[in-house]
Amino acid sequence: MKIKSFAAEIFAGINDRSYQFDDGLNILLGDNEAGKSTVINAIYASLFIGPQIKLNTTEGKEFKERFLPYPDGDYAEAEVEFEVDSSEYKFYKKWSNSNYRGFLELADGRRIENPAKIAEYKKDIFPYGKSTYQNIVFSSQQDIKSTLKRINAEENPELIDTINSFLRRAVMELDGVSIDQFRSKIDNELEALTKKWNLETDAVSNSDRDINNPYKVGTGEIYDSYIAKEKLRRKIKESKINERRFEELGLEIKKLKKEETDLVKKIKELSEIEAEINQRAAVEIEAENILDKIKKISKTAQKWPQFKAEIAELAEKRSKAENKLRELEAEKKRAKKLQLKNEIKDRVEQIKAAENRLQELQKLKSEARVSQDQVEKMETYKNKIAETKASLKAARLKAKLNFSASDQIRVLTGVEGEERISEGEIIEADGYLRIKTDQIDIEIESAEIDFDSLREEYILNQKKFEKLKTEIQVESLEQAREKLNKITEIKSKIDVTKNRINELLASDKLEALESELTKLEQIETAREIESLNPEIEDLKTEISELNTEIKIRENRINEWQEEYQSLTELESILAAKKERKEELKENLDELASLPAEYSCASEFINDLKAKRAKREELNQSLRDKLEQHQELENLLPTASTREMESELKDLQNKFESLKSKAKNLLEIKKVFERKLEEMDQDSFKPLINSFSRNLQQLTAGKYEAGKIDANFSVRLKSKQKQELPGKFELLSYGTYDAAALALRFAIFDNLFSNHGGFIILDDCLVNFDPERRKNAVELIKEYQKKYQIIYTTCDPERAAEFEANIIQI
Repeated sequence: MKIKSFAAEIFAGINDRSYQFDDGLNILLGDNEAGKSTVINAIYASLFIGPQIKLNTTEGKEFKERFLPYPDGDYAEAEVEFEVDSSEYKFYKKWSNSNYRGFLELADGRRIENPAKIAEYKKDIFPYGKSTYQNIVFSSQQDIKSTLKRINAEENPELIDTINSFLRRAVMELDGVSIDQFRSKIDNELEALTKKWNLETDAVSNSDRDINNPYKVGTGEIYDSYIAKEKLRRKIKESKINERRFEELGLEIKKLKKEETDLVKKIKELSEIEAEINQRAAVEIEAENILDKIKKISKTAQKWPQFKAEIAELAEKRSKAENKLRELEAEKKRAKKLQLKNEIKDRVEQIKAAENRLQELQKLKSEARVSQDQVEKMETYKNKIAETKASLKAARLKAKLNFSASDQIRVLTGVEGEERISEGEIIEADGYLRIKTDQIDIEIESAEIDFDSLREEYILNQKKFEKLKTEIQVESLEQAREKLNKITEIKSKIDVTKNRINELLASDKLEALESELTKLEQIETAREIESLNPEIEDLKTEISELNTEIKIRENRINEWQEEYQSLTELESILAAKKERKEELKENLDELASLPAEYSCASEFINDLKAKRAKREELNQSLRDKLEQHQELENLLPTASTREMESELKDLQNKFESLKSKAKNLLEIKKVFERKLEEMDQDSFKPLINSFSRNLQQLTAGKYEAGKIDANFSVRLKSKQKQELPGKFELLSYGTYDAAALALRFAIFDNLFSNHGGFIILDDCLVNFDPERRKNAVELIKEYQKKYQIIYTTCDPERAAEFEANIIQI
């Protein structure tokens, strides 16, 4: 594969560019920022990036940021012409989020725009996938330095598989098929069989995507067979239901058709007499109205004189009731006066009784000779007497007369009186003791008190106390207090009695009340008001009801007079209505007779209307059933249920066969992988040889490749056979770049030797010394004989060293 030409209307920072490329080595020469890298990116995008830029994806956002014109360009456009096996093709791309377009132009001039078809053609055009080209063909010098770091099974499995496939194919073939092809074939067949199906559980991988919600794409044969089988099973079930319903609808349609036929026949029979029955209905309605009016007028003719007689009778009853009411009202007035007489009499009696009670209380008050001042003085004297006794008690004396010649021994103690005592008796006294016999008279006083003064005070207070008792006529202070309380109570009763008298009198005088009472003595007797009131109310109610009845009849007679003028005129109208009734009867006899099943013409009309509506309903139902019948007939499958059941059996067998095939392939894969592990792993020898040859040429024989293992870990050996670490960044820049370039050419040569192709090299000789640069130029010239090389540089001298096709950027 070789690039023939490139053109860009606009891409990133370049526009209106076109370049032609030759076989072999092409040098893109231009200053920094001239657009060399942009041209390479545009060629890569034209070959491998789809035209629709989805801005909600990382790839879309990155493309917009890097390649759409700054600041607000919304599209980029470029095309690449290339040659594969002497056939020329062209990729055109217009990248955009919405206004995008792209096509592949084939050698015969046809343009393919369908993305799926373009993808199919690309499988034939490009021997390897996008990742291989990105990492081997289009790598920049900086990317080359990290090639070994990037090439690992986790980060770039596609590229590793491509290299491994090639290397294994170079050392071993299995019956004409490479190991990786054989493995891929097994894996592809297993995926084609088991995708979306779990062999272990023998069920759909995702239970939510069963027959009710099947996957549309990305499924395996087992899943597809299962879905087809279950869909057919459901179809058979639905078909049985539809067949049964189809038969049921046929019977229903037959029944409806018969019912409709019978109904149409009956409607036709009734329609023949419909016109006369309608006339009959009109006549019957008029006759019915005439009959109602005759009944009404006859009733009025009967009630008119009757109401007049009733009015006279009711008026007489009302007159009697009114007379009786007047008598009861007069009796009620007398009863009220008698009631007033009794009330006045009771008031007078209560007033007199209260006045008598007032006199008695005032007499008691005048007889009770005690005042508050007297009682208070008695309390003062009694308190002073008690105080004097207390003072004497504070000077307590005690004596004993052990011997006395006289038998007459008298003792005076404190303020008490004199008493006799016996010899040897103990004597106690308050403040003062005097013992008297025929022979002696001894006075003993306490030295702590003035006994004489206290005794004098005691006697004075005692006299005053006794005097007040005599005046008040009581025996004690308590009696005086009781007597004072009684006087207070009498005064209160006097006040209450006076208030009662005033309340009974109100604003009247007793003499006026007695005078009124004398006048009322002449009133005739009458019943109690309580017994008169019910009779009066009953009479009022009776009179009211009689007035209502009279008014009703008078109003009704007034209405008749307004409608008929008089009873005579009413009788004349009645005779005319009866005559019209007979005429209508004769008209009915001339019309068609009403069928026996109908009681009247309106019933006939309503029934005929209902039958016609029923016919429409039957007709609509029949149309619906026929439509359903046709729909079910269309739904019925062309194959019979028995044929579908036979097909279901075949699908079941196919389903089981596919599962068996998948299980067998899994067993084959296990055996294959086990055997593969036992095989010789010397797969990288061709790559090591190419890498060593390139490295020796670039380093003038100083280094060669020592080992490349299955994990793509590279070991270098020096000229002295010393093994160096696989981490190239620990080497010098020149050796690092030489090793990376050597390995890249080795990988590229091993991958594309049978396909041809092109490789992009940016200025990869910057870190080379003159000798190594000369060797690198020679190596590149050797490879340009086999492949197309596009080399980018900003150094004109470097470009001149290659003696190649120089493209000025």
